[in-house]
Amino acid sequence: MAKLVLGLGAPHTPHFPTVAKEQGKSSRVTMLFKRLHAELEASKPDLILVYTSDHFVSFFFDNMPTFCVGAFDAAEGPRELSRSTPHYRVTGHPPFAHALFEYGLECGFDLAAAEELVLDHSLLVPLHFLTPKMNIPIVPIYIRGLAEPLPKADRCFKLGEMVRRQIDRWPGAERIAVVASGSFSLEVGGPKMGWIDYEWFDFVVERIRQGNTADLLRRATTRRMVSAGNTGGELLDWIALLGTVGGGAATFIEPDSQPPESPRDAHAYAAWRLEA
Repeated sequence: MAKLVLGLGAPHTPHFPTVAKEQGKSSRVTMLFKRLHAELEASKPDLILVYTSDHFVSFFFDNMPTFCVGAFDAAEGPRELSRSTPHYRVTGHPPFAHALFEYGLECGFDLAAAEELVLDHSLLVPLHFLTPKMNIPIVPIYIRGLAEPLPKADRCFKLGEMVRRQIDRWPGAERIAVVASGSFSLEVGGPKMGWIDYEWFDFVVERIRQGNTADLLRRATTRRMVSAGNTGGELLDWIALLGTVGGGAATFIEPDSQPPESPRDAHAYAAWRLEA
């Protein structure tokens, strides 16, 4: 039977690959991602599931599902302007993805599935640091976190719980890691660009640190998330991760919201070790 072995939370700031390249080992970005990379290496996963929000690369307002499972054989990216992320080709895991899609429907989640996707920095930046050889199959699970109306926080948590049940019932022997990618406070191109909602950021980090998922779900309304920036809905990726790992306190969480490497967004690096 398959086994969930690790949960990771990480940012996907598009210029981080350049920061790490230019500043090397002295970069806080490098040091924190190195810590997550070590957790991934130690857990030896055969498959990585990634909760992420597409940045209008594969989906737009005319076709934007609430939840979508990437069921591709392979996908490439990014194809975005002004991005420093290297181009990658990653392999998928269609059998698991299709089984997850079908099980989600059985559980009352009206999921979409996509067999062709263009990958953006929200997925490739974390993978750039976590598995630079891109030699582990991935299954992305997209959550509509950048365009209102956003899905409800408790629904995203239940989505994560459903994914965990599918992992536990999957007949394969894969060791599975799950990753969430996103910021907690960030405005892109809007009037609050450059501003960070530190009150909200500190609240989210402490609830994750304490494992106080109920309070986080109660407070993570659309209005509150969006008030922290027009990409504040990326928190829903982390909330789905919490549902998958069981909602407990993180093994460790390192907040990061200070310049020069993070001049305008607030995010964190975290891990949940799920086996002794």
